[in-house]
Amino acid sequence: MSRGRFAHRPTHIPTKGILDVLVRMWNKQTHLNLGLIAAGIAFYGLLSLFPGITAIVAFAGTFLNPEMLVENSEDIAALLPEAAQTIVLGQLRDVANADSSTLSFAALFSLAIALYSASKAVANFIAGLNVIYEERETRNFFVVKALTILLTIFLIVGLLVAIIVVAAIPVIAAIFGDYGIIDDVVMFLRWPFLFLMGAFGIAVLYRLGPNRRSAKWRWLTPGAFVACALWVGGSYGFSLYVQSFGSYNETFGALGGVIILLTWLWLSAFIVLLGALLDAELEAQTKRDSTVGEDRPMGERGAVKADTLGASIGEEITEPSS
Repeated sequence: MSRGRFAHRPTHIPTKGILDVLVRMWNKQTHLNLGLIAAGIAFYGLLSLFPGITAIVAFAGTFLNPEMLVENSEDIAALLPEAAQTIVLGQLRDVANADSSTLSFAALFSLAIALYSASKAVANFIAGLNVIYEERETRNFFVVKALTILLTIFLIVGLLVAIIVVAAIPVIAAIFGDYGIIDDVVMFLRWPFLFLMGAFGIAVLYRLGPNRRSAKWRWLTPGAFVACALWVGGSYGFSLYVQSFGSYNETFGALGGVIILLTWLWLSAFIVLLGALLDAELEAQTKRDSTVGEDRPMGERGAVKADTLGASIGEEITEPSS
């Protein structure tokens, strides 16, 4: 019981059990080649970024002034290193200043390219989840392709909603006038809202991506929240590193900004995969059924991590009393 072997939820796992989880994570993140998987996700993420920007500005422009959208997007882009900010915001401004008729055509073309490239990134992510959860992909081609496209659309819509929220709240606050501290509170609350949106989106990926019986939400939320928190902290830390110690521009010249952006995308993908690894090892810490539906005995749950106990040191496991 001291290691959480019979825990019904992650919060029931004590410190010793969490240490078991962290040790297994440390050992497996290299063995599973998470860095290599993250590199594939980052590559396709970069390919989808610029057509995605065009499509998002075009569609968001139906609700908001494109120039206002760009101005308020700077708040989100602040998480990026300065050189990467310059590239992304420069593309945003170019698209926002384009002729509206050209933009409408470009939006459809760019959306198609963005969907293709982003779906490849999502496909790599699904493959990574199967590696983390130790599952083999047995779903047929059409099921996997449909799932990939649906998750890609889900992520694009989520990003679009996030940008609209960030851009629209200052406008709404201005319409209702200056209310001092109330305005400050409203402006601040958009960030916790976006954090929760991000955690929910990541949890959805964790639940639907791997080829297994889905885990209950409570076994997915720890990794999703940790991934979001690490992403914010990691983005800030990477920006600080590039600003203070990095020599990308001196080393790569004109490509320095692109290399920085690609590295940031790799870091982001690695962190999200790490969150999935945390959830997987938390599941492996308990004998209780962590999958959806009625409780099943170990070996019959349709999920390797739910059917297998993770290793720990100096432990004697006893069966739970009925």
